[in-house]
Amino acid sequence: MRLGTLVKSAAVALAVLGGGLAVTAPASAATGTAFTVPNDLHAGDCTMFHGATWVLNSDGTASFDGTVTSSDDRDAWLMTVHVMDHNGAELGLVGNSFPNTPDPNKFAQNMPDSRLQYRWLATGHFPASWYGLIGYLRLENHC
Repeated sequence: MRLGTLVKSAAVALAVLGGGLAVTAPASAATGTAFTVPNDLHAGDCTMFHGATWVLNSDGTASFDGTVTSSDDRDAWLMTVHVMDHNGAELGLVGNSFPNTPDPNKFAQNMPDSRLQYRWLATGHFPASWYGLIGYLRLENHC
């Protein structure tokens, strides 16, 4: 399992976390706080391309937009989104609004054909009371 970290695209301070690079200090955007993956992430045969973005909103809703692929047919990218505060303490997980795995906190994208890239759109939720405490997101990924 590889740990990747989502990053705010502006106003950043670097810190190293076990197996991943964290970029902190997100600022609020008009529609919420955006966290963008700065580099391609790899897990097994799967790749999530840089630019994949989570947006967390003050009302406790979240949305994801990214592109994934695999070098194997009939693969799936699995992702858990950890919400971290500014001190590196975990607040909890983003829940999947439309769970497609037995775990309601996991997000999954099936990739049946290794010749294709798959646009992945997902929605989630978290307690709105966390919003002002969010420092960064940590992704747990596997394929």
